[in-house]
Amino acid sequence: MTDFLQTLRPLVQDFLPKALLAIVCGGLIGVEREIKNKPAGFRTNILICLGSMLFMWLSAKVSTVFAPEHPGDPGRIAAQVVTGIGFLGAGTIMQSRGKVVGLTSAAMIWVVSAVGMSIGAGYGAVGVLTTGLVLVVLVGLGLLERRVFGRCVYYDCQVAFDDDHGRTRAEIDRALRALGRPLESFAVKRRDDHLVLTFQYCGVHPQHKKVLGDLWRVEGVREVRPLR
Repeated sequence: MTDFLQTLRPLVQDFLPKALLAIVCGGLIGVEREIKNKPAGFRTNILICLGSMLFMWLSAKVSTVFAPEHPGDPGRIAAQVVTGIGFLGAGTIMQSRGKVVGLTSAAMIWVVSAVGMSIGAGYGAVGVLTTGLVLVVLVGLGLLERRVFGRCVYYDCQVAFDDDHGRTRAEIDRALRALGRPLESFAVKRRDDHLVLTFQYCGVHPQHKKVLGDLWRVEGVREVRPLR
């Protein structure tokens, strides 16, 4: 029992604080992504940060286990994390109707992994500081980008409407033509007794925001739900 407690003590004193810090840092970034309904959200970011921390922690520990007098390279396992996380990030990048989306999420996954590795290596302060900087970039600079540079920021929007022999569909098509595209160019799926349209709009242009208001006023529209 004493030997077991002696083995457990380093885990509690070293691993557990780093694991909890990785969960907090990954969760803080994940909250911002979850609010904007991004594919890599709250739990995903926690797991990425925690997993990267674990790999980095193991990389440092394993290098001294088998030959304490001649420790190995502590970066061998960690180096594979940098490569492997790139595949996970690539999975979030999609091409939708000629427009590439998901680049910010992919870059965020890469940075969250780096935060976890920093914590696993024992540089918790660096991980916390980086987490703060990431939130400043995602939230603060996002507002600055929209107001100063005037760049289009696209979001998905779902419109649920009645299947009433095309009457509501015609009104929606008339509203969407203000965006320069007819309804037929967007995805429409059946859900129970109604239809659901998914389209992209710009969160910067007032004309696009006006379209959302026009859709709400269409008789037969059940819900206009921006996915941000």
